[in-house]
This record gives sequence, structure tokens and C-alpha cells, in this order.
Amino acid sequence: MSDTGLSKESCRQPNTMNAIEKTVSVIDYLSAKEAAFAEIQRDLGVPKATLHRILQALEAHEFIEKDRVTDTYRLGLKFIYYGESVKGKTDLPYVVNDYLRGLSREIGETCCLSVLYQNTVLNLSSFEGDESALTSRLLPLSPLNCSASGKIYLTHFSDDALREYFSGSGPVKKTSNSICTYEEFLEEKKNIIESGVSRDNEEYEYGLYCMSVPLHNHLGPMDATLGVTGPKARIFMKGVDDIEARLKGIAAVISEKLIKIKYIPEY
Repeated sequence: MSDTGLSKESCRQPNTMNAIEKTVSVIDYLSAKEAAFAEIQRDLGVPKATLHRILQALEAHEFIEKDRVTDTYRLGLKFIYYGESVKGKTDLPYVVNDYLRGLSREIGETCCLSVLYQNTVLNLSSFEGDESALTSRLLPLSPLNCSASGKIYLTHFSDDALREYFSGSGPVKKTSNSICTYEEFLEEKKNIIESGVSRDNEEYEYGLYCMSVPLHNHLGPMDATLGVTGPKARIFMKGVDDIEARLKGIAAVISEKLIKIKYIPEY
């Protein structure tokens, strides 16, 4: 060890990080366009000897390839492999499930990830909380008008689409609390937009209470939601406001990730 108390290994760290940063800058540069050695060196300001070593190493490991005719460098096919690997980890359940599982454990209630699918609510993921005969009977598909998530999706409908949805005999009336008319939903829509939370207050089944919040990507609100479901008495005993706050907080964290990766739904 030297007089300064630093090992030789730690003294090399700044240079090592500097080399990594230069390598990453070369990869970023070539992700935008093909370029010759002189062009890369000029635009990035990397010393010629350093750039030569970086390009040699990247080419040896197939991260880049050189066109021997034009004498230019471009990204290599290995990035296709890495891209597919990352793509598989950015599907919606992969991003969401750990958060939902954690919330379900914390509050002891069923937590779901749902999407809009052919004018119904489709549960993609569900994590069970405390035992309940009510939640055990829940189906993976739910009507829009009497589910917390479904009512969020209805807020995205145009006025004409809403009128059509509630026209004729109207949607199914599961309980006396179910919203089945256009006029009833307009008032509900206002409450959902103002609060940022949609609530199913015994509208799907008596004794059952659900709350749902929307997810966002870089384009805005998505047809995807996070929800909590459980017996009404138990949820209010645990603290409905606290559960809603936790649900909103998790949705904000997940939405931030979806915005960052520019997630586009494929369901």
C-alpha cells in the first residue's frame, strides 16, 4: 500500500471508469450512424490510440463491425440478441408484478394488473391477499361499467363511444349500485378524473370494494390499471385512504419506468 493509503487497484479505478465511459460514448455514437475512424475521433475527441483500442476490442467481441469497402464502423449483430433479451423484460407484467406482489403482502388484499380488452376488463396478473370468499369468486374478465378499472377505461372513450356503450338495453346491472346509464357515468367520470382513483363500491358484487388507478406511458394515460380488491368492511377497517395512497404511489413509480423505456402495449 502507498503512503496515501490507497491500493494500486483503487488508483486504477478512475482510469478504468474513464475507459468505460469512452467505450460507451463510442457505442452511443455508432447507434445513430455509421462512421469512419477519423469522423468518430473528431466528433468524440477521443485520443487516436485510445479509440483504436476501443474499436479493436468492440469488433473482437462482435459489438461493432467494420465495412471493409467504405471503411466505416457500425453496431454489430450482437445487439440484436441483447435487444431481444431486454425486450422480454419490458412487457407489462414483468415491470409491474414485483410491485403488485409487494403491495398485496403489505396490505393483505388482492392486487391486480388489468387492461382493456375488447370492451371488457382483462386481469393480466393477480396476487391474492387475505382469504375471502368474495375475491375467490372473481373472474379474469369483468364488465366496464361495474368495475373500478373498467370505469377508468370508459373515461378514455369519446362522447359518441360512451353513448353507444350505454345505449339500447345498456350494460349488465350486477347490483343495484351498478352504473348503467350515460348520465350516471358522466357524474362518475368527473369524480374519477378529479380524484385520480376509480372505485367499485359494491357495484360488481355486494360486500366487495375495489379501487383502481391508471398507468401512464410517454404518450399519456394507458388502457392499463392497478387495482386493489377486498371485502368492503375489511378494507375500510384497514384504512381505505392509506391503501389508495399506497396504490397511487406504486402506480407513479411504475409509470415513471414505463415513460423512461417508452413502453408501448402489445396486448
